[in-house]
Amino acid sequence: MQLKKNLPPKDSKQEKKPIKISIDELIVNGASLTVIDDASKLKEEFKPFSIKLIEVANYDRSGQVSGVRGRYDFNLGSLQLLIPGMNKTLAFDHVSLAGGLDNPSPNMLGVQLDLKLDDGKVLSHWDLNTASKALEGKLTIENIATAPLISLLPANRELLGISGSLNAQVAVKLSAEADVVSGDLHLQHVSVLEKGERTPLIAWDTADIRQFEYRVVKQANQPANHSSHRPSVGLLIDELILERPVLRFEINNQGLSNFRRLFSKAKDDSTKVDSTQSEGGGAGNASNSNKSSFDLDIRNMNLRSGEVFFADLAMRPNFKVDVKKFNAAFLGVSNLPGRFASVAMDGVVAGSGSMRTKGQTSFDDPRRNHDIQISYKNLPLTAFNPAVMTYAGYQITGGSLNLNLNYRAKNGQLNGSNQIIIKNVQLGDEVSDFQGKKLPLGLAIALLEDSDDTIDLTIRIAGNVDSPEFSASGLVWQAISNVLTNVATAPFRALASVLGMGDEGGANAVPGEDVFLPEDQERLEKFGDYLAKRPNSSLEIIGTYDPIQDKQELARAKADSAILKDAGFKLVPGEPLPTPSLSDPRVQSGLRAAYAQSIGRIQLGKRLLMLPDGEARNEQLHAELIDGIQISESELQDLAKRRAKAAYELMIKDNSSLKERI
Repeated sequence: MQLKKNLPPKDSKQEKKPIKISIDELIVNGASLTVIDDASKLKEEFKPFSIKLIEVANYDRSGQVSGVRGRYDFNLGSLQLLIPGMNKTLAFDHVSLAGGLDNPSPNMLGVQLDLKLDDGKVLSHWDLNTASKALEGKLTIENIATAPLISLLPANRELLGISGSLNAQVAVKLSAEADVVSGDLHLQHVSVLEKGERTPLIAWDTADIRQFEYRVVKQANQPANHSSHRPSVGLLIDELILERPVLRFEINNQGLSNFRRLFSKAKDDSTKVDSTQSEGGGAGNASNSNKSSFDLDIRNMNLRSGEVFFADLAMRPNFKVDVKKFNAAFLGVSNLPGRFASVAMDGVVAGSGSMRTKGQTSFDDPRRNHDIQISYKNLPLTAFNPAVMTYAGYQITGGSLNLNLNYRAKNGQLNGSNQIIIKNVQLGDEVSDFQGKKLPLGLAIALLEDSDDTIDLTIRIAGNVDSPEFSASGLVWQAISNVLTNVATAPFRALASVLGMGDEGGANAVPGEDVFLPEDQERLEKFGDYLAKRPNSSLEIIGTYDPIQDKQELARAKADSAILKDAGFKLVPGEPLPTPSLSDPRVQSGLRAAYAQSIGRIQLGKRLLMLPDGEARNEQLHAELIDGIQISESELQDLAKRRAKAAYELMIKDNSSLKERI
């Protein structure tokens, strides 16, 4: 206060001049710096800590006070930084920061930041517009170790980075409208290990992320109709290429994969959907409304010369198989609803087998929407011994396996087809301590194997993937188990199921007719092909009829046949009888002619006089014509015989050798 009193009074008319500050050189060596933030529980110490400032000033070369310029050098020593909220530590042995400050133009502040982290460095230049607060930067990242960054991944178990380096060219733009980070990334020799395991969880030689753009559009700049209250976030990648990736996929004793154990989050009761909501609305709408506003778009993704190691530890003995020389291509990867990515994959399975996949899948929800075809060739059956021993109670000593799988899901409704081709199977000993339901593999092989020592089964499954108890592999195995069990209890039904003829074990003719629909024609032809490959087999065909339904439908068929013939239409033998269109004048004329011949002209005349012309009259005449046709028992028996004859002709169509065996 005394000092203030002794100061001369201020002259209000005198022009105020900003204070100029300059430092020619400031050097601090061997210092210690401690940073403490009680709110975030942050406590970090830097030592030995050194500072070097050279030609630092708050005015430009012309003497105008406009910002800060100069050169600086900070040597922070080692760094072990506890990340707030994550309870994880980021550690480097040597950290230093150097660069300079400048004012390239009014309202612009330029900063050069050169950060060294152990053997790597990040060279960057930043320009801040002090008026708009927009910040732009260009970064060059050279040889930054990825191992310290791996430990920061949000996993349920500690992950260790064994090796890896990052190089990149990145541009950053931060403004009131949007934040954008773009450029190219190159990660080399990355290997990630789950703590306590000996083999890497995932690794690769090189990963190139080319022309990526990460954009955050601020809420104030969202379209007026944008429903989200969060900023819009998107990641666009022009090309992602992984060279020699290695993946370890393992299912434990509880049936959980290692990735699910590592990265799945505990379910919160607050996220559950009220079970009273309708199937088509409530649950689906709730799911969509809670979805993140993050948009992903990868135009091209390639994996080259990779390896996948798969193990199912729930089986006894453990089931293990590997895929090598694995290649995959994904085009148009996007998590937008309704968008599908094209998928193509191939590789070598279990040493001698091959795998090829193609199709489409939705990355918005691939489990609920996909159309994928997978083909496996020449897989050694012995590789699947753990599965056969676990579920069937036998060992396999030889043979090969081909699989043709087609899985299609739309909005959670899955339909799958599994063609299983087994060649030269050699059944070994039974499992002595097997506890499950032992399947009749010996009988099944004897009955299903053709003259080329080949078993060809097609197993179809269907279900809703949203069901809590849904399991595609469980459905497939249950279907196979049913077929093998039926071989012992109902052999013909088992063969019919194998040939895709359904649980009824036969082919059904059109009611009232001696023809089969194209689907059943194909089944009968396929059954003929099946018999042709089994020279020791023979077949007896018994045509059947339904005394109630076929009696009604045979009358309908005779009536419609007469109508169409009188109308001038030609009927094709062996084809289902078309339904006459009563709106056609020609059919109406044929209807009256058939009615007169079967019911009588006098009755026809009465109907034409009593009933007004129109659709109702034609339908009544048609119904009375059908009711007036009497079907005898012998006619039904003849229908059954014609059906058997038609089935016979279809079976021998491409297999004349079957004429004497059916």
